[in-house]
Amino acid sequence: MALQTLSELNGWTLEDSDQDIRERPLLNNSGRQVGVIKDLVVDLDGERVKSVVTDQGEAYAVEGLEIRSDDVVAHDPPISGGTSQAASLRPSAMPPYQGRLMRPR
Repeated sequence: MALQTLSELNGWTLEDSDQDIRERPLLNNSGRQVGVIKDLVVDLDGERVKSVVTDQGEAYAVEGLEIRSDDVVAHDPPISGGTSQAASLRPSAMPPYQGRLMRPR
């Protein structure tokens, strides 16, 4: 699995521009802002987004993210960096993040 940040990849884009959650506030389960999403970490082999990185240097796996219209809620603690938050159960109806990539043409 080759991981790299989307910002470092020339010509790579997300299949669905609505899935570009960079610059959105990231909230914890309590509604407190824990950062702003600055980049997306992608798996080049699987052509999918695997995690997000905040302005605080924390990385969060996409499986624990709830994407809303103006912000993103992290239902799981960070997987690296910064300080962790208490984990709790995700809402069962939470749609999975589908950050699929398109190779450069």
